[in-house]
Amino acid sequence: MVDLLAAVPASEPAAAAVPDVMVLPEPERNRPTVALDRGAVPGQGTPGRAREDHARADQALQDRVRAERTSALLETSPFWLNDDQRPPAPARETPPGAGRPPRRKPREPRRPVSGLLALLALALVATFFSWVSAEPFWLAVGHGHAGTATVARCTGEGVTQRCSGQFTSADGLYTVPTIALFGVEPAQRATGSVTPARMVSQDSRQAYAGEASVLVHLRWSLGFVLVLLCGLGIAGLTGARRLDTARYRRAALLVSLAGPLALLAGFLFAAY
Repeated sequence: MVDLLAAVPASEPAAAAVPDVMVLPEPERNRPTVALDRGAVPGQGTPGRAREDHARADQALQDRVRAERTSALLETSPFWLNDDQRPPAPARETPPGAGRPPRRKPREPRRPVSGLLALLALALVATFFSWVSAEPFWLAVGHGHAGTATVARCTGEGVTQRCSGQFTSADGLYTVPTIALFGVEPAQRATGSVTPARMVSQDSRQAYAGEASVLVHLRWSLGFVLVLLCGLGIAGLTGARRLDTARYRRAALLVSLAGPLALLAGFLFAAY
């Protein structure tokens, strides 16, 4: 028995205590990453599929609403109605003042001093041309007294010619010793030459030799035109075009023309 016990090998000494820690191998850097498919939680749907179903339902609702709206518009559109069923077109109201040109903003009036000075200057110019045009006008239309003129002196030539002399009426009733002679021919410029002439009246201080020539008609026609231009100048320089309404502007223009024409009429009456 002792021998049997001795033959049994003695038990090996207990190994050192090893900690209960799981040691994982060091992962490789080039190891591929695989996405794991997460399973659905029991009792819950898939989130991505729910969003797709919701978007699909919204799109179907929008399509149905759009189709119903289009159908309603087509049913109520006047395109499908005949002429008797269509409502009458509303009358278009014309706003007041439509079709009229826009009113211009009235200009500022001119200064009274400048307008008054222009009025006086043009009135004097119109007076001068009225005076020099009155007698040529009456002689051009055949009014006046016939007689003879004796040339006393002539200076200048052409347009600048100035002659003076004595006029005696054809019936010998009166003689004007010193008058200005117009229209003297070059052959009659010598002192003492006698030529037929006409005077408007015995109070006149100028006579016209020969018949009513182009010079006589030119003097009165140019004078009349310049008188009218003076009237237009008065209207422009005194601010007649700056008035508010067209009625006032026309009235101011007529008054501006009436002044010089009244002066011309006065000189024509005095020269007659």
